[in-house]
Amino acid sequence: GHHTYGQCDRSVTQAEYEKIKSEGGFVVDPFTGEAEYEIKDIDGDLPDDLVGVLYRNGAGKFGINGERVAHILDADGLVLRFEFRPPEETTSSRVKFTSRFVETEGFCEERESKEFTKRGTFGTAPRGLTSLFGEPLRDGLNNDPEGKPPLLSRMAANALQVDIKNTANTQVIAFGGKVLALWEAGMPYSLDPVSLETVGVDSMGLPIDIQPGKSAVNYIPGLPEDMQPEILGGKAHTAHPKICPRTGHLVGWTWAQNPIDGSMEITFTEYDSDGFRIVASDTHTLGGVALAPHDCVLTEHYIFLKVNALELDKLAFLSGAMGPAECLGMDGRAKVRAFAFPRPTLSGEEKKKYTPFVVNDIPACFSIHFSHGYEDEKTGDLISYFSGWPPNDSESFLGAWGGFCPDYDKIPPTFYWRMVFDPTTKECVDLRVSPGAENICCEHPVVHPNFQTKDAKYAYAQCCNAIGDSSAPMGYAKFCLDGSAVGQPNLEAGEKNDTTDVYWVGSRRFTGEPLVVPKRNGNPEREEDAYLLGLAYDSVKDKSCIMVFDLERELKEGPVCTVWLKTALPHGLHGCFAPDPSVQTSCFC
Repeated sequence: GHHTYGQCDRSVTQAEYEKIKSEGGFVVDPFTGEAEYEIKDIDGDLPDDLVGVLYRNGAGKFGINGERVAHILDADGLVLRFEFRPPEETTSSRVKFTSRFVETEGFCEERESKEFTKRGTFGTAPRGLTSLFGEPLRDGLNNDPEGKPPLLSRMAANALQVDIKNTANTQVIAFGGKVLALWEAGMPYSLDPVSLETVGVDSMGLPIDIQPGKSAVNYIPGLPEDMQPEILGGKAHTAHPKICPRTGHLVGWTWAQNPIDGSMEITFTEYDSDGFRIVASDTHTLGGVALAPHDCVLTEHYIFLKVNALELDKLAFLSGAMGPAECLGMDGRAKVRAFAFPRPTLSGEEKKKYTPFVVNDIPACFSIHFSHGYEDEKTGDLISYFSGWPPNDSESFLGAWGGFCPDYDKIPPTFYWRMVFDPTTKECVDLRVSPGAENICCEHPVVHPNFQTKDAKYAYAQCCNAIGDSSAPMGYAKFCLDGSAVGQPNLEAGEKNDTTDVYWVGSRRFTGEPLVVPKRNGNPEREEDAYLLGLAYDSVKDKSCIMVFDLERELKEGPVCTVWLKTALPHGLHGCFAPDPSVQTSCFC
């Protein structure tokens, strides 16, 4: 009964597996990631008004047949489900836990072949000429991955193979009765909302070819359809759609590269939760953009995308020498751009007022995740907040996250930034670390879901340290955005910011992305009328937990309760909270 996700499919032989499974001995099934149990180990009192379903997604299955993926972000998605039942409907445990791997096309292929069959985004790939260069060592999934095979082996197996494995490991959202596992370079996978069994690829109601083997590259203009390469004609959907608090719409976008001029086609779509119905859709072009932006900003009238300074080495990618992310050259000191577009639901008259525009010459700053954005009622400026890196000399895109654990000596510190655009002059008029957040190294910033498009008073983030260094996440921070925070722009690296409200979880404990969850029957206009939920890992206990903070209190007062799982969970990425098991809608950032 001690099998955990990290051990996966080499922890037992097939015969042992069948015997243990027949005896009901698994806490976590090492082949499917399935777990299902009631949680009774809770420190403190679980609030009566915390009711709904928390879903989480992230890298969870770290290889196949003893061979570890080259990079954590190439691992198969593991979706978690925590159901918080209302106190009036239960007599025992109020929390039920379920988990399961997302059984994508690539997952199923590898399960059958017992080896990597597709290229991963970050360098995992099949091996070629194994009779000459040998088989992988298969040292197990809890060890550092084996070094790269020889160049000729990599090229023999992967040259011109551009069908990258969709791991469905980045985000999970609940909307319109569906639960979708998202990955930004492919289409989502639909899951059963309760059992988490994989249903299949979802087209999001769009006229998209979702056949296997299709890349997110448009057909070649002017070439007859029967002469088009089979790999062309696919689409990919962002892993970071948004929910509009005013309309309740899901706002997402699909993208595909244009093969001739290097531009990117973007289609924004808004959905109603009633039957996942498309309300409106518009298509635009991003000129000179080689890589789809990771996140977007939603306001009342605009959707905008900030494009980082990245360039793809196409020859290295097509040759099979490296994975696509490894082929990205990063210029951490180059100015960047942003594209703003009117929302597709605007009327014709509104679209004459809120026209598309491009902001050039934004000071160097690598954006990762946006917490929110809004239009200033007095000035008309577009104001947004995001986590990102300051100007730096890093040349590798997320390469330091490879191996068994990140190399923080090679990772720039991540800060919480405030950015202001003037849509009249099409200029970035301000970009700085949010006042009061100086030297707080943090990631995954979030706000109350009702303030996704508004001037929020507070934001929250996973916190690493308060001295401007790069390190593992070990707490949660609260940022005041209403002007009450004391800015410290002159803090030097190594100097402590001791004015920000931070809760440190303790030595040898590590935190994941937080999520703001409104209280049942609470006031949606009060940002404090909510809980902050954060997954954390205790390496001494070798168990994971959910920490629940009441936002009526300061974070530094600690969680009101801690919900302990039976095992450790892999360090995940993103998730959502659905207030009702019918999953008509959910909150996420």
